[in-house]
Amino acid sequence: MSNYTNLDLQKMRLYNNGLIDKFESADMCVESLIGIQCQYQTYALISIYNRTNDKCNIFTNDNLIKSWGQRTTLHIYHKNDYNLISDLYRQSDNWVYKYVRYLKIDYQKYLNSITTFFNKNNKNIIEKQELQNIIPKYKSKEIMEWSGLLILATYHKVLYGILNEEDKKLYKQNDIVDSKKTVSGLIYRYFKYYGPATKQDFLHWSGLKYKEIKEELDEYTKKTKYLSIDNKKYYYESLPNFKEVKISYPIILGKFDPLLISYADKEWILNGTDKSLIWKAAGQIEGAILFSKGLKGTWHYKLKGNKIIFEINEISPLTNGEKSKLEKKFIKLGKEIFKKETIAVYLGGK
Repeated sequence: MSNYTNLDLQKMRLYNNGLIDKFESADMCVESLIGIQCQYQTYALISIYNRTNDKCNIFTNDNLIKSWGQRTTLHIYHKNDYNLISDLYRQSDNWVYKYVRYLKIDYQKYLNSITTFFNKNNKNIIEKQELQNIIPKYKSKEIMEWSGLLILATYHKVLYGILNEEDKKLYKQNDIVDSKKTVSGLIYRYFKYYGPATKQDFLHWSGLKYKEIKEELDEYTKKTKYLSIDNKKYYYESLPNFKEVKISYPIILGKFDPLLISYADKEWILNGTDKSLIWKAAGQIEGAILFSKGLKGTWHYKLKGNKIIFEINEISPLTNGEKSKLEKKFIKLGKEIFKKETIAVYLGGK
């Protein structure tokens, strides 16, 4: 048993994940964190914005792409990780492979039709709606459901998504060369930037079964450092002196923030709070507001004309001073990400 608390663990993770000691660029942020989940592109941009010193326009950065990876969810990845992620999840028996077996189709024929389209038409970019017209008609609607064919196409290195400001569903023929990244390196990065974390946390984040990653994961955890909390081993590469680290609260985590999707055990952030306040039905994850004593609220936004409205749900009452600090950060976020006037609305308690 150690003397570490959930609040201590929270501070260590905030620091290692780039929210205190920020990354110098979006490239470094996305590559270090092995992708930023991107069901909602704007929230992904907020995750990157919160972690980088250089607030450059990421849409002009050709190193950043969209593809499917951990837990078969859409991410913004660095090109250096495309081959590693594709190889790893192509070998995993996840839902998309079970789904095509259920449909009783040869998905390779559908992938071949996309490659043929690229080659015959001298094109290397395709829109999502075009796919419906060029793939075999047999169960074409079914295989496109839940982005199934696009997931397969990224795992099999046929194409990847183009990151664009309008968030159009555009895909480019794969032109990425092998970057020599390894599974062992991926595990190292997880525990470096998400640690301290348990083996179970890693499996939750990756969406992989233990048997699929056992050799590399066991090899890593045999030699790396760890701390113990409630008889659980939390592995890490480095620990900040979090008692001396100055944290500029509040910390605003957006929906699907990397820290909100990366741990099996949620108590590090909840500390006794009902998890359904953040982890909603149908896989939705609310944004979280952290102050020095931990979780104080959740949030999301709405656009209305030239204004952005940040709706804040107080889990525990915010003081006037806390509201003032929070509103200053939301005003800055509204100006730099949305280029809009900001309004903060407090929705009260739980």
